Amino acid sequence: MTFNAISANKANRLYWLGRYTERVYLSLHLLRRYYDQMIDGHPQNYEEFYEKLDAAVNYSDTISFSLGYLYDMDNPCSVIAGLEYANDNAIVLRDEISSETLSYIQLSLCKIRSSAKTKDSNITDLQCITDYLLAFWGSIDERVFDERIRNFLKIGRMIENIDMHVRFDYPFYRIKEVYDSLIECAEKDEEVMDKVIYKQLNELIVENVYENQTPEYKGKVLKYLTHLILL
Repeated sequence: MTFNAISANKANRLYWLGRYTERVYLSLHLLRRYYDQMIDGHPQNYEEFYEKLDAAVNYSDTISFSLGYLYDMDNPCSVIAGLEYANDNAIVLRDEISSETLSYIQLSLCKIRSSAKTKDSNITDLQCITDYLLAFWGSIDERVFDERIRNFLKIGRMIENIDMHVRFDYPFYRIKEVYDSLIECAEKDEEVMDKVIYKQLNELIVENVYENQTPEYKGKVLKYLTHLILL
C-alpha cells in the first residue's frame, strides 16, 4: 500500500467527490421509491422528499418535482447538479483516481445531460447512472493504490451515506454499520477528525436515543457530521 503526501485542496476535493457520487447514487434510489409511490396515487409524497432534504426549492406538482430533482441546476440537491459537482472534482483529480475511473463520472454526466434535453421524467431510464457509479467505486478499488486517497474518498462517501439515511429515517443498524466504518477510516489519519465532535456523535449514535429521536436530535447529528472531518 502506498502513502503519499496530499495537499489540503486535493484532500478536500477527494472528500467532496466521495460525497457527491454517493449523494447522486442514493438520490436515484430514493427518487425511485418516491416515484413508485406517486404512481400508486400518493402525489403528496414528493413534498415529504424535499422536506427531508431541507431543500430551498419547492415544486408545484409531481411532474415539476420529477423534472426538478433530476435536471434543475438551480437546485443543489438535484441529480444533475450532484454529477456536475462530482465531475468538477474528478477532473482535477484525474491523476489521483485515473482516467478510467473518471470516465464513469463523465458517462453518468453525459446520460443525465441527454435525458435533461428530452425532459425524460421516467426515473427508471436512469438505471445506467446507478450502474456507472457502482463501476466508479469498483474502479477506485481496482486502480487507486494510495490508501490516503482511498480513505478521503471513502470518508466523504460514508458521511453522505449517514447524512441521507438519517434524513430518511433508516433503521439504526444501517446507520451504525456505516458510522463504525467511517470512524475506522478516519482514525487512520490523526489530523482528519475533530475529536470533540467525535465524542458528541458517539453519545448521539446510540440505538435507544436514535429510535426515540426528535427533530432536534436529527439536526444535531447532521450538524456534527458536517463538521466531523477537518478539511
